[in-house]
Amino acid sequence: MSAARERVLRTASRLFAREGIRAVGVDRIAAEADVGKMTLYRHFATKDELLVATLEGADGPARAALAAAMEHAGDDPWARLLAPFAMLEPWFTGRGFHGCPFMNASLELHDPGHPATAVAARHKAATRDVFAVAAGAAGLEAADAGALADQLAVLFDGAIAQAQMRDPRTVARAARRAAATLVTSAAAQENQATASSGPQEPFL
Repeated sequence: MSAARERVLRTASRLFAREGIRAVGVDRIAAEADVGKMTLYRHFATKDELLVATLEGADGPARAALAAAMEHAGDDPWARLLAPFAMLEPWFTGRGFHGCPFMNASLELHDPGHPATAVAARHKAATRDVFAVAAGAAGLEAADAGALADQLAVLFDGAIAQAQMRDPRTVARAARRAAATLVTSAAAQENQATASSGPQEPFL
């Protein structure tokens, strides 16, 4: 990636997150990235193309953060399911938190046919799938793992939205407790199912 393209992407990501997509024009992005407008257009033919690139650029690091949180939790599959919720408070209270760029873009554009909306939808599906894989690793059947993943993904994103309007620490801690309740219940059901399907008597 050229230095100019990287500066444009970094600048656009910052401005879109802080001020919104429609409020920021390409002239402003070019000026703050210290590139000529023609240089910007050589890399990104349209503002929409630039927006898509910023979201695609955010996708990998966001997924990596989830993976790192789960890896840090160790080998306990139930602890791994909760690990993403432990990262919420430091993120919410960190400098420059402006919510989720994928959710922000989807809500502001309000256009299911926009290419940026498609990128956001893929990212959210991938986040949900991270929870589903972890739930499956904990021993849940596919349907149960999927149901738990749906619940945790909704809770995760709901916390991000709430943190922009309420005390972020309160929101992060509430989400973590709620996630623990869901995971503890799922673990108890799995243990009960395992116990009830113990060794069967052989046919004589």
